[in-house]
Amino acid sequence: MAKKMIIKGVGTMMAKVYDRAGNGAEVITLGTLQDLRITMSTEIDDIFGGDSMFAIDTLVRNKAIEITATDAKFDLDAVRLMMGSTVSEQVNSYVWVIGEQQTLVTGNNGSTLVAVCPLEFGGNGVEGNTIYRDPGFVVRTKISNKLYKEVSFESDNAPGEGQFMYDNTGGKLYFAHDMVGEDVVVNYRREELVDIADLLIDEIPFPVHVIHHGSFLQKDNTYAGIETELFCCRAQGQFSINAARATASASEVSLKVIDPERADGRIGTIKRYQSNRRV
Repeated sequence: MAKKMIIKGVGTMMAKVYDRAGNGAEVITLGTLQDLRITMSTEIDDIFGGDSMFAIDTLVRNKAIEITATDAKFDLDAVRLMMGSTVSEQVNSYVWVIGEQQTLVTGNNGSTLVAVCPLEFGGNGVEGNTIYRDPGFVVRTKISNKLYKEVSFESDNAPGEGQFMYDNTGGKLYFAHDMVGEDVVVNYRREELVDIADLLIDEIPFPVHVIHHGSFLQKDNTYAGIETELFCCRAQGQFSINAARATASASEVSLKVIDPERADGRIGTIKRYQSNRRV
């Protein structure tokens, strides 16, 4: 039997999902873990009888195994694991541009002198029309925070006071000429290729097969390892995306073992080994 070991790291964790035919596919690998806890608990009730102050026996009410892992890197597959979502890779969708600041410059709308705000990712003849028009633009002046109203684009015509127009072909916003030199802040949506996880009202987390593995160098210059394999787990608890100033965000996933209903009655295994090399 392998001798006692000292766990001097966090290891790695993988979750797989299996179809009805028994074919497994990886859902997520957490290779930059900051923390991992596997908690095994047993809930027992005392059974009393007669006048004894001590229980004459105990009744095991339930046993549970929970896994909580905190990873330094964010992955949409962690959202998929916790929420039961489907992740689609590299699809045409949109992202918000929030707080894009521009200084209005002199320009022309046809033959009319106007103030121009060139959007950073506007349609330019190469990318095409990358601006999403719904729900449109939100434009405010930086200093006074005055909200401007969008009006329909008209060539050879300048917007009125407190108004702006968007030229769909040029990716530019047009203002009245007396706005030249003003700073404005613009919010809008632009087209991008994205990986996307859709959060739906009726999806629930799906069961996964979980493996945690750690291999650690001991003072006798051998590697001692521990591998925990749990055959059927389901996500539970909270999944947080923590964003804070001057702080690196870390996401946490929590899973609980459920009965895999195997013929051999096993819910998982814990393996200990000793080796001359890292496994």
